[in-house]
Amino acid sequence: MIALALLLAAADPGGCPITLTDVAASSGLVFTHDRGATPERRMPETMGAGLAWLDYDNDGWLDLYVVQGGPFPPSGSPKAQDRLFHNDHGKFTDVTAKAGLTETRYGMGAIAADYDNDGWVDLLVTNYGGPTLYRNQGDGTFRDVTEKAGLKGPHWPTSAAWADIDGDGDLDLYVASYVDDTKDKDMFCGDPATGMRMYCPPIKYPGTVGVLYRNNGDGTFTDITREAGLSQAVGKALGVVFVDVDLDGKPDLYIANDEVMNYLFHNLGNGRFEDISISSGTAFGLEGQPQGGMGTDAGDLDGDGLPDLAVANYETETNEYYRNLGSGVFEDLTVSSGFGGTILTQVGFGLNFLDLDNDGDLDAFIANGHIFDHPTRQGTTYAQRAFLLWNDGTGRFRERGCGPAFDKEWVGRGSAVADYDNDGDPDIAVSSSGQALQLLRNDGPKTNWVGVELAGTKSNRRGIGARLVGETPSGRKLTRLVHAGNSYLSSSDPRVIFGLGAETALKQLTIYWPSGKVQVVRGLPTGKYSVVKEE
Repeated sequence: MIALALLLAAADPGGCPITLTDVAASSGLVFTHDRGATPERRMPETMGAGLAWLDYDNDGWLDLYVVQGGPFPPSGSPKAQDRLFHNDHGKFTDVTAKAGLTETRYGMGAIAADYDNDGWVDLLVTNYGGPTLYRNQGDGTFRDVTEKAGLKGPHWPTSAAWADIDGDGDLDLYVASYVDDTKDKDMFCGDPATGMRMYCPPIKYPGTVGVLYRNNGDGTFTDITREAGLSQAVGKALGVVFVDVDLDGKPDLYIANDEVMNYLFHNLGNGRFEDISISSGTAFGLEGQPQGGMGTDAGDLDGDGLPDLAVANYETETNEYYRNLGSGVFEDLTVSSGFGGTILTQVGFGLNFLDLDNDGDLDAFIANGHIFDHPTRQGTTYAQRAFLLWNDGTGRFRERGCGPAFDKEWVGRGSAVADYDNDGDPDIAVSSSGQALQLLRNDGPKTNWVGVELAGTKSNRRGIGARLVGETPSGRKLTRLVHAGNSYLSSSDPRVIFGLGAETALKQLTIYWPSGKVQVVRGLPTGKYSVVKEE
Protein backbone atom coordinates (compact mmCIF):
# COMPACT_ATOMS: atom_id res chain seq x y z
CA MET A 1 0.00 0.00 0.00
CA ILE A 2 1.13 3.56 -0.71
CA ALA A 3 2.73 5.08 2.33
CA LEU A 4 0.06 6.52 4.56
CA ALA A 5 2.23 9.52 5.30
CA LEU A 6 1.68 10.69 1.74
CA LEU A 7 -2.06 10.34 1.98
CA LEU A 8 -3.07 11.55 5.42
CA ALA A 9 -2.71 15.24 4.72
CA ALA A 10 -4.71 17.19 7.26
CA ALA A 11 -7.76 19.06 6.07
CA ASP A 12 -7.16 22.79 5.78
CA PRO A 13 -8.45 24.40 9.00
CA GLY A 14 -8.66 27.85 7.47
CA GLY A 15 -11.73 29.85 6.50
CA CYS A 16 -14.01 28.91 3.64
CA PRO A 17 -14.79 31.18 0.68
CA ILE A 18 -18.38 29.89 0.64
CA THR A 19 -20.66 27.69 2.72
CA LEU A 20 -22.98 24.89 1.65
CA THR A 21 -26.27 24.68 3.51
CA ASP A 22 -28.80 21.84 3.22
CA VAL A 23 -32.09 23.50 2.24
CA ALA A 24 -33.88 20.45 0.82
CA ALA A 25 -36.74 20.37 3.33
CA SER A 26 -37.28 24.14 3.42
CA SER A 27 -37.33 24.33 -0.39
CA GLY A 28 -39.94 21.57 -0.73
CA LEU A 29 -37.67 18.65 -1.61
CA VAL A 30 -39.16 16.17 0.84
CA PHE A 31 -37.91 12.73 -0.17
CA THR A 32 -36.32 9.79 1.64
CA HIS A 33 -34.56 7.01 -0.21
CA ASP A 34 -35.61 3.44 0.62
CA ARG A 35 -32.81 0.95 0.03
CA GLY A 36 -35.24 -1.95 0.30
CA ALA A 37 -33.30 -3.90 2.89
CA THR A 38 -34.31 -7.57 3.11
CA PRO A 39 -33.23 -10.51 5.31
CA GLU A 40 -31.74 -12.05 2.17
CA ARG A 41 -29.23 -9.18 1.90
CA ARG A 42 -29.56 -8.68 -1.84
CA MET A 43 -26.67 -6.82 -3.44
CA PRO A 44 -28.73 -4.02 -5.08
CA GLU A 45 -29.69 -2.86 -1.58
CA THR A 46 -26.15 -1.48 -1.15
CA MET A 47 -26.09 0.62 -4.31
CA GLY A 48 -28.19 3.64 -3.48
CA ALA A 49 -29.53 5.82 -6.29
CA GLY A 50 -28.94 8.90 -8.39
CA LEU A 51 -30.79 11.98 -9.58
CA ALA A 52 -31.05 14.27 -12.59
CA TRP A 53 -31.42 18.01 -13.04
CA LEU A 54 -33.59 18.99 -16.03
CA ASP A 55 -35.70 21.95 -17.10
CA TYR A 56 -38.58 19.79 -18.30
CA ASP A 57 -41.01 22.70 -18.92
CA ASN A 58 -38.51 25.19 -20.41
CA ASP A 59 -39.26 27.90 -17.86
CA GLY A 60 -35.59 28.60 -17.17
CA TRP A 61 -35.52 26.88 -13.75
CA LEU A 62 -33.89 23.48 -13.23
CA ASP A 63 -36.27 20.81 -11.94
CA LEU A 64 -35.12 17.66 -10.16
CA TYR A 65 -35.87 13.98 -10.79
CA VAL A 66 -35.02 11.75 -7.82
CA VAL A 67 -34.68 7.96 -8.12
CA GLN A 68 -36.20 5.66 -5.52
CA GLY A 69 -34.90 2.21 -4.61
CA GLY A 70 -36.85 -0.45 -2.75
CA PRO A 71 -38.56 -2.27 -1.48
CA PHE A 72 -38.01 -5.56 -3.18
CA PRO A 73 -39.25 -7.35 -5.25
CA PRO A 74 -37.58 -5.36 -8.03
CA SER A 75 -40.57 -5.92 -10.32
CA GLY A 76 -42.12 -2.86 -8.73
CA SER A 77 -43.93 -1.48 -5.73
CA PRO A 78 -46.02 1.69 -5.28
CA LYS A 79 -43.65 2.58 -2.44
CA ALA A 80 -40.77 2.65 -4.93
CA GLN A 81 -42.12 5.60 -6.92
CA ASP A 82 -39.45 7.94 -8.30
CA ARG A 83 -40.24 11.63 -7.90
CA LEU A 84 -40.17 14.70 -10.15
CA PHE A 85 -40.02 18.05 -8.37
CA HIS A 86 -40.91 21.23 -10.25
CA ASN A 87 -38.78 24.28 -9.47
CA ASP A 88 -40.66 27.56 -9.12
CA HIS A 89 -38.02 30.21 -8.43
CA GLY A 90 -36.20 28.00 -5.92
CA LYS A 91 -39.26 26.35 -4.36
CA PHE A 92 -40.10 22.78 -5.33
CA THR A 93 -43.42 20.94 -5.76
CA ASP A 94 -43.93 17.22 -6.36
CA VAL A 95 -45.45 16.92 -9.86
CA THR A 96 -44.78 13.21 -10.42
CA ALA A 97 -48.39 12.18 -10.98
CA LYS A 98 -49.21 15.27 -13.02
CA ALA A 99 -46.24 14.57 -15.28
CA GLY A 100 -47.39 10.99 -15.93
CA LEU A 101 -44.25 9.43 -14.48
CA THR A 102 -44.95 5.96 -13.14
CA GLU A 103 -41.53 4.43 -12.53
CA THR A 104 -41.79 2.04 -9.56
CA ARG A 105 -39.09 -0.51 -10.31
CA TYR A 106 -36.00 -0.74 -8.10
CA GLY A 107 -34.18 2.36 -9.31
CA MET A 108 -30.54 3.06 -9.99
CA GLY A 109 -29.91 6.27 -11.94
CA ALA A 110 -31.34 9.06 -14.08
CA ILE A 111 -29.83 10.94 -17.04
CA ALA A 112 -31.56 13.83 -18.82
CA ALA A 113 -31.06 14.81 -22.49
CA ASP A 114 -33.10 15.90 -25.51
CA TYR A 115 -32.53 12.73 -27.53
CA ASP A 116 -35.03 13.59 -30.30
CA ASN A 117 -33.99 17.25 -30.75
CA ASP A 118 -37.53 18.57 -30.34
CA GLY A 119 -36.54 21.20 -27.78
CA TRP A 120 -37.90 19.32 -24.75
CA VAL A 121 -35.52 17.45 -22.47
CA ASP A 122 -36.21 13.73 -22.07
CA LEU A 123 -35.29 11.32 -19.31
CA LEU A 124 -33.59 7.93 -19.14
CA VAL A 125 -34.00 5.99 -15.89
CA THR A 126 -31.87 2.95 -15.11
CA ASN A 127 -33.46 0.25 -12.97
CA TYR A 128 -32.57 -3.18 -11.70
CA GLY A 129 -34.16 -5.13 -14.54
CA GLY A 130 -33.53 -2.64 -17.35
CA PRO A 131 -33.74 1.00 -18.44
CA THR A 132 -36.82 3.14 -19.02
CA LEU A 133 -36.89 5.98 -21.57
CA TYR A 134 -39.41 8.75 -20.97
CA ARG A 135 -40.12 11.12 -23.88
CA ASN A 136 -41.07 14.66 -22.92
CA GLN A 137 -44.30 15.46 -24.77
CA GLY A 138 -43.94 19.21 -24.35
CA ASP A 139 -47.13 19.65 -22.36
CA GLY A 140 -45.75 18.93 -18.90
CA THR A 141 -46.07 15.17 -19.25
CA PHE A 142 -43.81 12.26 -20.20
CA ARG A 143 -44.53 9.03 -22.06
CA ASP A 144 -42.75 5.69 -21.66
CA VAL A 145 -41.27 4.91 -25.10
CA THR A 146 -38.76 2.25 -24.01
CA GLU A 147 -40.18 -0.57 -26.10
CA LYS A 148 -40.77 1.60 -29.16
CA ALA A 149 -37.24 2.99 -28.90
CA GLY A 150 -35.73 -0.52 -28.77
CA LEU A 151 -33.88 -0.14 -25.46
CA LYS A 152 -33.79 -3.75 -24.26
CA GLY A 153 -30.97 -3.85 -21.77
CA PRO A 154 -28.76 -4.41 -19.93
CA HIS A 155 -30.38 -6.33 -17.06
CA TRP A 156 -28.63 -4.36 -14.33
CA PRO A 157 -27.88 -0.90 -15.77
CA THR A 158 -26.17 1.64 -13.57
CA SER A 159 -24.85 4.95 -14.90
CA ALA A 160 -25.46 6.08 -18.46
CA ALA A 161 -24.32 8.93 -20.70
CA TRP A 162 -25.43 10.63 -23.91
CA ALA A 163 -23.15 11.92 -26.70
CA ASP A 164 -23.14 12.29 -30.47
CA ILE A 165 -20.52 9.64 -31.25
CA ASP A 166 -20.88 9.82 -35.04
CA GLY A 167 -21.41 13.54 -35.66
CA ASP A 168 -24.87 13.20 -37.20
CA GLY A 169 -26.55 15.62 -34.81
CA ASP A 170 -28.37 12.97 -32.78
CA LEU A 171 -27.45 11.91 -29.26
CA ASP A 172 -26.34 8.31 -28.92
CA LEU A 173 -26.44 6.44 -25.63
CA TYR A 174 -24.14 4.27 -23.56
CA VAL A 175 -25.71 2.31 -20.71
CA ALA A 176 -23.22 0.88 -18.23
CA SER A 177 -23.82 -2.57 -16.75
CA TYR A 178 -22.89 -3.93 -13.35
CA VAL A 179 -22.61 -7.64 -12.43
CA ASP A 180 -24.53 -10.74 -13.49
CA ASP A 181 -26.49 -11.93 -10.48
CA THR A 182 -29.21 -13.72 -12.42
CA LYS A 183 -27.95 -17.22 -11.59
CA ASP A 184 -26.98 -16.55 -7.98
CA LYS A 185 -29.57 -14.11 -6.68
CA ASP A 186 -29.73 -15.98 -3.39
CA MET A 187 -25.98 -16.54 -2.99
CA PHE A 188 -25.06 -16.90 0.69
CA CYS A 189 -22.33 -14.71 2.14
CA GLY A 190 -21.84 -14.53 5.87
CA ASP A 191 -21.35 -16.84 8.84
CA PRO A 192 -22.29 -20.45 7.96
CA ALA A 193 -22.27 -21.45 11.62
CA THR A 194 -24.96 -18.98 12.63
CA GLY A 195 -26.61 -18.55 9.26
CA MET A 196 -26.23 -14.77 9.57
CA ARG A 197 -26.13 -13.24 6.12
CA MET A 198 -23.90 -10.42 4.90
CA TYR A 199 -23.93 -8.61 1.59
CA CYS A 200 -21.86 -10.43 -1.01
CA PRO A 201 -19.00 -8.39 -2.51
CA PRO A 202 -18.95 -7.83 -6.29
CA ILE A 203 -15.98 -10.18 -6.67
CA LYS A 204 -18.43 -13.05 -6.16
CA TYR A 205 -20.26 -12.25 -9.41
CA PRO A 206 -19.12 -12.28 -13.04
CA GLY A 207 -18.79 -9.01 -14.91
CA THR A 208 -20.99 -7.88 -17.79
CA VAL A 209 -20.85 -5.69 -20.90
CA GLY A 210 -22.57 -2.33 -21.24
CA VAL A 211 -24.63 -1.41 -24.28
CA LEU A 212 -23.89 1.29 -26.86
CA TYR A 213 -27.02 2.45 -28.68
CA ARG A 214 -26.91 4.44 -31.93
CA ASN A 215 -29.68 6.98 -32.31
CA ASN A 216 -31.43 6.30 -35.63
CA GLY A 217 -32.96 9.77 -35.73
CA ASP A 218 -36.53 8.46 -35.84
CA GLY A 219 -37.09 7.81 -32.15
CA THR A 220 -35.47 4.38 -32.23
CA PHE A 221 -32.06 3.05 -31.27
CA THR A 222 -29.84 0.23 -32.53
CA ASP A 223 -27.47 -1.78 -30.35
CA ILE A 224 -24.04 -1.30 -31.96
CA THR A 225 -21.93 -2.58 -29.07
CA ARG A 226 -20.26 -5.32 -31.10
CA GLU A 227 -19.74 -3.27 -34.26
CA ALA A 228 -18.24 -0.44 -32.22
CA GLY A 229 -15.64 -2.74 -30.66
CA LEU A 230 -17.01 -2.61 -27.12
CA SER A 231 -18.30 -6.17 -26.75
CA GLN A 232 -15.05 -7.36 -25.15
CA ALA A 233 -15.23 -4.71 -22.43
CA VAL A 234 -16.38 -7.03 -19.67
CA GLY A 235 -16.52 -5.05 -16.46
CA LYS A 236 -18.52 -4.09 -13.39
CA ALA A 237 -19.34 -0.56 -14.37
CA LEU A 238 -20.71 2.08 -12.00
CA GLY A 239 -19.53 5.37 -13.50
CA VAL A 240 -19.34 6.58 -17.09
CA VAL A 241 -18.62 9.83 -18.90
CA PHE A 242 -18.16 10.82 -22.55
CA VAL A 243 -15.23 13.21 -23.05
CA ASP A 244 -13.02 14.14 -26.00
CA VAL A 245 -9.69 13.41 -24.34
CA ASP A 246 -7.49 14.25 -27.35
CA LEU A 247 -9.51 17.21 -28.66
CA ASP A 248 -10.02 15.63 -32.08
CA GLY A 249 -13.70 16.54 -32.09
CA LYS A 250 -14.99 13.03 -31.34
CA PRO A 251 -16.30 12.00 -27.89
CA ASP A 252 -14.35 9.20 -26.23
CA LEU A 253 -15.78 6.92 -23.54
CA TYR A 254 -14.46 6.46 -20.01
CA ILE A 255 -15.88 3.75 -17.73
CA ALA A 256 -15.17 3.39 -14.00
CA ASN A 257 -15.38 -0.26 -12.90
CA ASP A 258 -15.71 -1.89 -9.50
CA GLU A 259 -12.74 -4.17 -8.68
CA VAL A 260 -11.75 -4.60 -12.33
CA MET A 261 -9.74 -2.28 -14.58
CA ASN A 262 -11.29 0.95 -15.82
CA TYR A 263 -11.75 1.41 -19.56
CA LEU A 264 -10.93 4.31 -21.86
CA PHE A 265 -12.15 3.88 -25.43
CA HIS A 266 -10.86 6.22 -28.12
CA ASN A 267 -13.44 7.18 -30.75
CA LEU A 268 -11.97 6.46 -34.18
CA GLY A 269 -14.70 8.40 -35.97
CA ASN A 270 -15.88 5.54 -38.15
CA GLY A 271 -18.37 4.07 -35.74
CA ARG A 272 -15.66 2.16 -33.90
CA PHE A 273 -13.69 2.63 -30.71
CA GLU A 274 -10.22 1.40 -29.77
CA ASP A 275 -9.28 0.32 -26.26
CA ILE A 276 -6.52 2.60 -24.93
CA SER A 277 -7.19 1.87 -21.27
CA ILE A 278 -3.74 0.58 -20.35
CA SER A 279 -1.68 2.69 -22.75
CA SER A 280 -3.45 5.84 -21.54
CA GLY A 281 -2.58 5.18 -17.90
CA THR A 282 -6.20 5.40 -16.72
CA ALA A 283 -6.97 1.72 -16.17
CA PHE A 284 -5.48 1.25 -12.70
CA GLY A 285 -4.47 3.03 -9.51
CA LEU A 286 -0.95 4.07 -8.60
CA GLU A 287 0.06 0.54 -7.62
CA GLY A 288 -1.06 -0.91 -10.94
CA GLN A 289 -4.08 -2.68 -9.48
CA PRO A 290 -7.82 -2.41 -10.23
CA GLN A 291 -9.77 -0.36 -7.73
CA GLY A 292 -13.37 -0.14 -6.57
CA GLY A 293 -14.41 2.60 -8.96
CA MET A 294 -17.78 4.28 -8.37
CA GLY A 295 -18.36 7.80 -9.74
CA THR A 296 -16.33 9.62 -12.38
CA ASP A 297 -16.07 13.04 -13.98
CA ALA A 298 -14.02 14.88 -16.59
CA GLY A 299 -12.83 18.49 -16.73
CA ASP A 300 -9.81 20.75 -16.98
CA LEU A 301 -8.46 20.74 -13.42
CA ASP A 302 -5.10 22.43 -14.03
CA GLY A 303 -6.06 25.08 -16.56
CA ASP A 304 -4.05 23.74 -19.49
CA GLY A 305 -7.09 23.28 -21.74
CA LEU A 306 -7.02 19.47 -21.68
CA PRO A 307 -9.77 17.43 -19.98
CA ASP A 308 -8.56 15.45 -16.99
CA LEU A 309 -10.27 12.44 -15.39
CA ALA A 310 -11.03 11.44 -11.82
CA VAL A 311 -12.61 8.41 -10.14
CA ALA A 312 -14.08 8.01 -6.64
CA ASN A 313 -13.00 4.69 -5.13
CA TYR A 314 -13.55 2.21 -2.32
CA GLU A 315 -12.04 2.28 1.20
CA THR A 316 -8.25 1.80 1.59
CA GLU A 317 -7.96 3.17 -1.95
CA THR A 318 -7.31 6.70 -3.12
CA ASN A 319 -9.63 8.76 -5.26
CA GLU A 320 -7.67 8.90 -8.50
CA TYR A 321 -6.77 12.03 -10.46
CA TYR A 322 -5.46 11.39 -13.98
CA ARG A 323 -3.88 14.48 -15.54
CA ASN A 324 -4.18 14.67 -19.32
CA LEU A 325 -0.77 15.05 -20.99
CA GLY A 326 -2.23 15.09 -24.50
CA SER A 327 -2.35 12.47 -27.29
CA GLY A 328 -4.39 10.11 -25.13
CA VAL A 329 -1.82 9.77 -22.34
CA PHE A 330 -2.44 10.56 -18.66
CA GLU A 331 -0.29 10.94 -15.56
CA ASP A 332 -1.58 9.76 -12.18
CA LEU A 333 -1.23 12.77 -9.86
CA THR A 334 -3.38 11.34 -7.08
CA VAL A 335 -0.84 11.75 -4.30
CA SER A 336 1.24 14.72 -5.44
CA SER A 337 -1.88 16.79 -6.16
CA GLY A 338 -3.58 16.06 -2.85
CA PHE A 339 -6.67 14.77 -4.67
CA GLY A 340 -6.39 11.29 -3.18
CA GLY A 341 -8.23 12.14 0.00
CA THR A 342 -7.49 12.86 3.61
CA ILE A 343 -8.29 9.42 5.05
CA LEU A 344 -8.64 5.94 3.60
CA THR A 345 -11.76 4.79 5.45
CA GLN A 346 -14.05 6.67 3.09
CA VAL A 347 -16.01 5.04 0.24
CA GLY A 348 -16.48 7.55 -2.57
CA PHE A 349 -19.52 7.54 -4.85
CA GLY A 350 -20.80 10.76 -6.41
CA LEU A 351 -18.01 12.91 -7.87
CA ASN A 352 -18.47 16.31 -9.50
CA PHE A 353 -16.13 18.98 -10.82
CA LEU A 354 -17.49 22.48 -10.14
CA ASP A 355 -16.19 25.98 -9.48
CA LEU A 356 -17.70 26.43 -6.03
CA ASP A 357 -16.32 29.92 -5.35
CA ASN A 358 -16.36 31.19 -8.96
CA ASP A 359 -12.65 31.92 -8.96
CA GLY A 360 -12.21 30.19 -12.33
CA ASP A 361 -10.76 26.92 -10.98
CA LEU A 362 -12.62 23.63 -10.92
CA ASP A 363 -12.97 22.20 -7.42
CA ALA A 364 -14.40 18.76 -6.62
CA PHE A 365 -17.24 17.38 -4.50
CA ILE A 366 -17.29 13.72 -3.42
CA ALA A 367 -20.26 12.05 -1.72
CA ASN A 368 -19.03 9.36 0.68
CA GLY A 369 -20.79 6.44 2.35
CA HIS A 370 -20.01 2.78 2.99
CA ILE A 371 -21.82 -0.04 1.20
CA PHE A 372 -22.08 -2.20 4.33
CA ASP A 373 -24.38 -1.04 7.13
CA HIS A 374 -22.03 -2.66 9.67
CA PRO A 375 -18.48 -2.17 8.34
CA THR A 376 -15.88 -4.52 9.82
CA ARG A 377 -12.74 -2.43 9.26
CA GLN A 378 -11.64 -0.53 12.34
CA GLY A 379 -12.43 3.17 12.22
CA THR A 380 -14.89 2.79 9.35
CA THR A 381 -18.49 3.95 9.61
CA TYR A 382 -21.57 3.44 7.44
CA ALA A 383 -22.45 7.13 7.21
CA GLN A 384 -19.52 9.37 6.25
CA ARG A 385 -18.75 13.04 5.74
CA ALA A 386 -18.67 14.34 2.19
CA PHE A 387 -15.47 15.87 0.78
CA LEU A 388 -14.82 19.27 -0.75
CA LEU A 389 -11.51 19.40 -2.60
CA TRP A 390 -10.40 22.98 -3.19
CA ASN A 391 -8.26 23.70 -6.25
CA ASP A 392 -5.45 26.23 -5.89
CA GLY A 393 -5.55 26.93 -9.64
CA THR A 394 -2.71 24.61 -10.61
CA GLY A 395 -4.45 21.29 -10.08
CA ARG A 396 -3.39 20.91 -6.44
CA PHE A 397 -6.07 20.28 -3.85
CA ARG A 398 -6.79 20.61 -0.13
CA GLU A 399 -9.83 19.08 1.52
CA ARG A 400 -12.07 21.13 3.80
CA GLY A 401 -15.78 20.89 4.43
CA CYS A 402 -17.50 24.25 4.33
CA GLY A 403 -20.76 24.87 6.11
CA PRO A 404 -23.25 23.03 8.32
CA ALA A 405 -23.83 20.35 5.68
CA PHE A 406 -20.42 18.92 6.59
CA ASP A 407 -21.14 18.62 10.27
CA LYS A 408 -23.25 15.52 9.62
CA GLU A 409 -22.40 12.15 8.13
CA TRP A 410 -24.42 10.61 5.32
CA VAL A 411 -24.54 7.36 3.32
CA GLY A 412 -23.78 9.33 0.18
CA ARG A 413 -24.44 8.01 -3.31
CA GLY A 414 -25.45 9.97 -6.42
CA SER A 415 -24.68 13.69 -6.69
CA ALA A 416 -25.52 16.25 -9.36
CA VAL A 417 -24.73 19.94 -9.81
CA ALA A 418 -27.05 22.75 -10.90
CA ASP A 419 -27.58 26.44 -10.30
CA TYR A 420 -31.10 25.73 -9.11
CA ASP A 421 -31.72 29.27 -7.83
CA ASN A 422 -30.18 31.02 -10.86
CA ASP A 423 -27.86 33.16 -8.74
CA GLY A 424 -24.73 32.30 -10.71
CA ASP A 425 -23.05 29.73 -8.47
CA PRO A 426 -23.31 25.92 -8.51
CA ASP A 427 -25.43 24.05 -5.97
CA ILE A 428 -25.40 20.30 -5.30
CA ALA A 429 -28.16 17.71 -4.88
CA VAL A 430 -27.13 14.50 -3.12
CA SER A 431 -29.00 11.21 -2.83
CA SER A 432 -28.10 9.20 0.26
CA SER A 433 -28.91 5.52 0.71
CA GLY A 434 -31.83 5.09 3.11
CA GLN A 435 -31.77 8.78 4.04
CA ALA A 436 -33.33 12.11 3.15
CA LEU A 437 -32.40 13.97 -0.01
CA GLN A 438 -29.95 16.86 0.38
CA LEU A 439 -29.91 20.13 -1.54
CA LEU A 440 -26.69 21.95 -0.73
CA ARG A 441 -27.23 25.62 -1.49
CA ASN A 442 -24.09 27.56 -2.28
CA ASP A 443 -23.88 30.64 -0.05
CA GLY A 444 -21.04 33.07 -0.12
CA PRO A 445 -19.65 36.33 -1.48
CA LYS A 446 -20.73 36.85 -5.07
CA THR A 447 -18.22 37.40 -7.83
CA ASN A 448 -18.66 38.25 -11.48
CA TRP A 449 -19.84 35.40 -13.65
CA VAL A 450 -21.08 34.66 -17.15
CA GLY A 451 -23.70 31.98 -17.78
CA VAL A 452 -24.10 30.18 -21.11
CA GLU A 453 -26.91 27.99 -22.40
CA LEU A 454 -26.25 26.35 -25.75
CA ALA A 455 -28.79 25.94 -28.56
CA GLY A 456 -27.51 23.61 -31.25
CA THR A 457 -28.74 23.70 -34.85
CA LYS A 458 -26.50 21.29 -36.72
CA SER A 459 -25.34 19.90 -33.38
CA ASN A 460 -27.75 18.29 -30.92
CA ARG A 461 -30.25 20.76 -29.50
CA ARG A 462 -28.60 21.22 -26.08
CA GLY A 463 -25.00 21.19 -27.28
CA ILE A 464 -24.12 18.06 -25.31
CA GLY A 465 -20.45 17.28 -25.92
CA ALA A 466 -19.43 20.89 -26.61
CA ARG A 467 -16.20 22.37 -25.29
CA LEU A 468 -16.28 26.03 -24.28
CA VAL A 469 -13.17 28.15 -23.79
CA GLY A 470 -13.65 31.54 -22.20
CA GLU A 471 -10.85 34.11 -22.35
CA THR A 472 -10.65 36.95 -19.83
CA PRO A 473 -9.11 40.40 -20.46
CA SER A 474 -5.96 39.29 -18.63
CA GLY A 475 -5.53 36.41 -21.08
CA ARG A 476 -6.60 33.63 -18.73
CA LYS A 477 -8.42 30.76 -20.48
CA LEU A 478 -11.18 28.81 -18.77
CA THR A 479 -12.27 25.51 -20.31
CA ARG A 480 -15.67 23.98 -19.57
CA LEU A 481 -17.34 20.82 -20.92
CA VAL A 482 -21.03 20.03 -21.45
CA HIS A 483 -21.98 16.52 -20.31
CA ALA A 484 -25.17 14.47 -20.15
CA GLY A 485 -24.32 11.83 -17.57
CA ASN A 486 -21.43 11.81 -15.08
CA SER A 487 -20.75 11.38 -11.35
CA TYR A 488 -22.55 8.28 -10.01
CA LEU A 489 -25.94 7.39 -11.50
CA SER A 490 -26.67 11.09 -12.14
CA SER A 491 -26.70 14.05 -14.52
CA SER A 492 -26.16 17.73 -13.95
CA ASP A 493 -27.17 21.15 -15.27
CA PRO A 494 -26.15 21.42 -18.96
CA ARG A 495 -25.64 25.17 -18.64
CA VAL A 496 -22.11 26.50 -18.12
CA ILE A 497 -20.97 29.04 -15.54
CA PHE A 498 -17.72 30.94 -16.02
CA GLY A 499 -16.64 32.26 -12.62
CA LEU A 500 -14.47 35.32 -13.20
CA GLY A 501 -13.01 35.85 -9.74
CA ALA A 502 -11.57 39.36 -9.61
CA GLU A 503 -12.04 39.94 -13.34
CA THR A 504 -15.04 41.78 -14.67
CA ALA A 505 -15.87 40.19 -18.01
CA LEU A 506 -15.14 37.56 -20.63
CA LYS A 507 -13.17 39.00 -23.53
CA GLN A 508 -14.46 36.27 -25.79
CA LEU A 509 -15.93 32.78 -25.77
CA THR A 510 -14.93 30.07 -28.23
CA ILE A 511 -17.38 27.18 -28.64
CA TYR A 512 -16.26 23.90 -30.16
CA TRP A 513 -19.60 22.42 -31.14
CA PRO A 514 -20.13 18.64 -31.53
CA SER A 515 -20.81 19.26 -35.24
CA GLY A 516 -17.23 20.48 -35.68
CA LYS A 517 -18.28 24.13 -35.96
CA VAL A 518 -16.02 26.58 -34.11
CA GLN A 519 -17.85 29.73 -33.06
CA VAL A 520 -16.45 32.85 -31.39
CA VAL A 521 -18.79 35.00 -29.31
CA ARG A 522 -18.01 38.39 -27.76
CA GLY A 523 -19.86 40.80 -25.54
CA LEU A 524 -21.63 38.29 -23.31
CA PRO A 525 -23.13 40.08 -20.28
CA THR A 526 -22.10 39.24 -16.73
CA GLY A 527 -24.49 38.22 -14.00
CA LYS A 528 -26.96 36.37 -16.22
CA TYR A 529 -27.40 33.38 -18.53
CA SER A 530 -27.25 33.99 -22.28
CA VAL A 531 -28.52 31.58 -24.91
CA VAL A 532 -25.92 31.09 -27.64
CA LYS A 533 -27.25 29.61 -30.88
CA GLU A 534 -25.00 27.61 -33.17
CA GLU A 535 -24.30 29.56 -36.36
